[in-house]
Amino acid sequence: MTDQLVRRPGDFGLGQVPARLAPAATTKSICGYCATGCSLQIHLDSEGQAINLTPDPAYPVNIGMACPKGWEALTSLSASDRVTSPLLRNPATGKLEPVSWPTALRVFTDRMQAAQAKHGAHSISYLSTGQVPTEEMAFLGALFKFGMGGMHCDSNTRQCMATAHVAYKQSFGFDAPPYTYQDFEESDVLVFVGSNPAIAHPIMWQRVMMNKNSPEIIVVDPRRTETAMCATRHVPLRPKSDLWLLYGIAHVLVEENRINREFIDAHTNGFDDFAKFLNTYTPETVALMTGIPANEIREIARRIGRGKAVSFWWTMGVNQGHESTRTAQALINLALMTGNIGRPGTGANSITGQCNAMGSRLYANATSLLGGRDFANATHRADVARILDIPVERIPSTPSKAYDQIIDGIEAGDIRALWI
Repeated sequence: MTDQLVRRPGDFGLGQVPARLAPAATTKSICGYCATGCSLQIHLDSEGQAINLTPDPAYPVNIGMACPKGWEALTSLSASDRVTSPLLRNPATGKLEPVSWPTALRVFTDRMQAAQAKHGAHSISYLSTGQVPTEEMAFLGALFKFGMGGMHCDSNTRQCMATAHVAYKQSFGFDAPPYTYQDFEESDVLVFVGSNPAIAHPIMWQRVMMNKNSPEIIVVDPRRTETAMCATRHVPLRPKSDLWLLYGIAHVLVEENRINREFIDAHTNGFDDFAKFLNTYTPETVALMTGIPANEIREIARRIGRGKAVSFWWTMGVNQGHESTRTAQALINLALMTGNIGRPGTGANSITGQCNAMGSRLYANATSLLGGRDFANATHRADVARILDIPVERIPSTPSKAYDQIIDGIEAGDIRALWI
């Protein structure tokens, strides 16, 4: 037994490694679990099989750290129920049976083309995920729409991130959270709304813990989560009252002139109308709706107003919550009205759930044309056609149906073949 514990200096800068797992080579990969996207060094044996892993110390996201999910990233490779070849259902037995890749591809293309020939080009669809690499996502979207002539495709990232997508598009004209992981370490005030990164995004939370500014950490969440337990201020508001609280904070910022008027005038429009809209959201009124005392609402606003680098963070507690798009926009507005955007340690920052949710949103050719472009914009269509060297007529002028609409289309018989 003790020989299993023997360690020796590892090659490839790995330090001490178990002798029985000494690698013959290493390669790098990205963890496929959460949105953090940690880089992992994969240890390979002489046959090229993965036998161990360590976090990549040089990668700027996880800087040598991994959470329990990352450390177990290789476990699925040896799972007893892992699929290792294509499966095709045998009509005689009704069971899935292994087939060769050429056979699987031929059956797939024949059936897709048959559905289109009988029911029209747009009778096929695909549903994907946020756990596909960006390059493959872009190729999938281009293949389906510009090659196969399909129209309707989406991924589950719309189900979880559609509200943030719309909020960013309406506020900035482009769907892109404006932050880097370094911002976790450079804020002096961090506001988390409906987010529990201590558990859901552990490496992000470690970056917060590395912040040398002794930051104020404000957690807005009805639950006393692990993140709330670590916060300097937990705001346990009533469920469905987030928007009231954020408008109440904005009201105080305007009332006490804790806004950045120079930034507002230079970079925003419609602020005066927004300020008038906030008139009814007094701390006393908001307190009745949220259960948070009026004096605490004022103190939260003052702490945000005094901060030199304030960042706002949210995840599914907002994105899949009540009035979610407006709540996300309220967070964006707080960042804009205080000038906390475009500088280190600032931003209105939506944290995604899957490792490539943003790649799906920007490159899958579903809600957006490649790279966040607009299907309805003729110039954008011409740009993509030129880059891909395809006829512009191959690019549709309207976006895909949404995920739920595709499901409805299947039930209605409009979608006759589904690629998942």
